[in-house]
Amino acid sequence: MGIVVAVCMWLILLMSVPNPLRGKLEKRQGTLALLAFIAGVWNFAFYGSFHLGEFWGNAAFISGFFMMFTSFPLLQADTWPSPLKSPIQTLQRYRHAIHNVINNLALFALAIYAALYTYALVLLNLGAS
Repeated sequence: MGIVVAVCMWLILLMSVPNPLRGKLEKRQGTLALLAFIAGVWNFAFYGSFHLGEFWGNAAFISGFFMMFTSFPLLQADTWPSPLKSPIQTLQRYRHAIHNVINNLALFALAIYAALYTYALVLLNLGAS
């Protein structure tokens, strides 16, 4: 699951900052953002909250929060069923009111966690302990 979470972190970053791949990702932004948001919920609410006190549990808890926080504005709730669409759009309006400095700090923190996860996964797959 760590690979899925790391990929979702990178997807959030690629969809949030200007880069050459952003245009290609915008075609599927709604689906990718929902996948990344769900991965953030899993990281925060399930793995992180059940393993608090351990290094990777704490990392999952914090990075899951940043995943949810940064992917929430990317969700495209226009096509969702109305019982879900209205509350999500209301929450998105509140989320957009948050100052740009905080958004940039959250993206920076997510980038740090994405690098940490990627580094650890590379080491694990190369056989290092």
